[in-house]
Amino acid sequence: MVNSFDKVFMGAAGTPTGASDNQFNRVSFLSHFEGANNGVNNAFDDGSASNHTITANGNVTQGSFGPFARPDGEWGVSFDGASDYLDANDGPTFGTGAFTIEFFVNLRTVGSAQVFFDARPENTNGLYPTLFVGSNNKLNYYTNTGDRITSSETLSANTWYYIALCKSGTSTKLFLNGTQVGSTYSDSHDYVDSGRMRVGTSGFKISDGFHFNGVISNVRVVNSALYTSNFTAPTGKLTAVTNTKLLTCQSNRFVDNSADGLTITPSGNAAVTAFGPFLTSSVYDPAVNGASARFSADGDDLISATVNDSMGTGDFCLEGWAWSEPNTHGISIIIDTRGGSGGTARPVLAIHNQGKNLVAELPGGNLTSANSLNQYEWNHVAAVRNSETVTLYVNGVAYGTTVQSSTDFGTVPNYRVGVDDDGSPAVYHRGYLCDTRVVLGSPVYTSNFTPPTAPLTAITNTKLLLNMADGQAIDSAAQNNLTLIGNTDTSTGQAKFGNTSLFYDGSGDGAYYANGAALGTGDWTIETFLWVNDFNANLGVFQYGGADGALGSMVLTNQKIRVLSSAVAARLDTSGTINAQTWYHVAYVSYNGTLKVYINGTADSTTFDASSTTWTFTDTNIYVGARYYSSAVQLPFDGYLDEFRVSHFARYTSNFTAPSEPFADKGQ
Repeated sequence: MVNSFDKVFMGAAGTPTGASDNQFNRVSFLSHFEGANNGVNNAFDDGSASNHTITANGNVTQGSFGPFARPDGEWGVSFDGASDYLDANDGPTFGTGAFTIEFFVNLRTVGSAQVFFDARPENTNGLYPTLFVGSNNKLNYYTNTGDRITSSETLSANTWYYIALCKSGTSTKLFLNGTQVGSTYSDSHDYVDSGRMRVGTSGFKISDGFHFNGVISNVRVVNSALYTSNFTAPTGKLTAVTNTKLLTCQSNRFVDNSADGLTITPSGNAAVTAFGPFLTSSVYDPAVNGASARFSADGDDLISATVNDSMGTGDFCLEGWAWSEPNTHGISIIIDTRGGSGGTARPVLAIHNQGKNLVAELPGGNLTSANSLNQYEWNHVAAVRNSETVTLYVNGVAYGTTVQSSTDFGTVPNYRVGVDDDGSPAVYHRGYLCDTRVVLGSPVYTSNFTPPTAPLTAITNTKLLLNMADGQAIDSAAQNNLTLIGNTDTSTGQAKFGNTSLFYDGSGDGAYYANGAALGTGDWTIETFLWVNDFNANLGVFQYGGADGALGSMVLTNQKIRVLSSAVAARLDTSGTINAQTWYHVAYVSYNGTLKVYINGTADSTTFDASSTTWTFTDTNIYVGARYYSSAVQLPFDGYLDEFRVSHFARYTSNFTAPSEPFADKGQ
């Protein structure tokens, strides 16, 4: 259901309008499949004047998830409900004074106790503020060993909420979407300085298991009462107002944007995400918002043709943006200039210690920025030689230098991105890279600097520039990179809207994206337009949830739509049929525990109760145009898909007119 906050803050639910979507902030995937004929996502161009030929190995794929996908303030942090949380290295000193704790939250699952914010030290109870949702789905404020405020309102999955706790004088109030909930707490406590603030799990005991599952955005702690009565919830990013002590979960990095600049330490798989609470009025544009390449497995890398660029004794800059995930090697390569020569005759920019250390591998030994990186966040990294000194920079801050005297680095045979010079030993990058740039002849950076806020360009002396913005099947929600399998590509053969759609030839084709936003236990909508060439086999439309343990899928069998939940036996076969060589809009909707299929806006007569089925996932793939089973693509689609969209609410709750224009890719 759409609550009152949605109607005020995000607009009312309804049919797509084309020009804008008043629920765009609850869209986790949207692709128009609008690109060049025969366009793919694994063709890479060198944006430097050299225009080197780049060969992609493995399944390196381009897409819209990058460090500039959303402006600062429009990011969130995703927690998996198992072991994820954030720690700030200092706690609020509230004493008897006023304070405000506020944030946006989107729960992936409900029905269990989950902690949003906790200032308690480990194994210490008492006068420390804690905000959580209970197993009854009600919002709670806990302090001094008891629940002090409990809302009568309940929270739902897949819905953005704004929560604020304010103490003014001796009165503490809890607000949900700007409206006070529960009773005012008569509060004369002297709150203790905890020395820590924790987001996403219990501060008292991690073993309590009250881990948050969802996304939190724009956490702000202020030593003043910002709200003493009902107010209009913010519709844009929170800023560091006077007395702000913490401002985090709003950037492409784990960073505190308050003046205090506290250290934010993530644990588990806590990851910054472009899934946030705010509508955006602008359409995603790779030229403006950048893009990236995903490296998902050993064997994924990029290599240039022979370049023979002179590095010699001159200045240089190796740089880029990197997002790292765990790998079995503990080491991942960003740029390698050795060209198969082995050894360390020329510089290598790498990440060591499972994503924690930036390293420049040099002839005289490694230069290391110890513990300067975190996994699952974007970091700008650079290795620079200025005169005889090599410096490492992480997010514009120097983390170490070494004197290389007059070392002659000779000639670069070629460049390799994502793995070492010869691929052995395997040190493949896991995660994302973008804006990989090599400049020879100038240092670019000579002191601490502000990290780039837009995609890098080919400045003077640029020898390699990979913006990773050449993909054709792009997620316009700017949250995912789509991998095309087999011969899948954009094609002018058929198109529901625009000039192209995604073509599948029915033999080994498919597509998938990784680490998308989970659907959880709430309402959702998965929809697309499809055109079938031939019903000579069962055809996969999508599979939500990776590999053999699929959490849900849609296939076409005997010209009917079949949808399956996590249990294969729990399935729905439509009574309505799909004919070949005709465009259909199909929508699969979960609403109040009931699953329903709409064909061209008309609900099929068959439904099933899914109240006991949980659609959720972490770190898994979502397949489009195929199923995936027994480590292989199965049931490949034969035909065209256009306009594929995943929404985290029930976009259709009764019969509707099928969309007559492309899905909107901006908010209003």
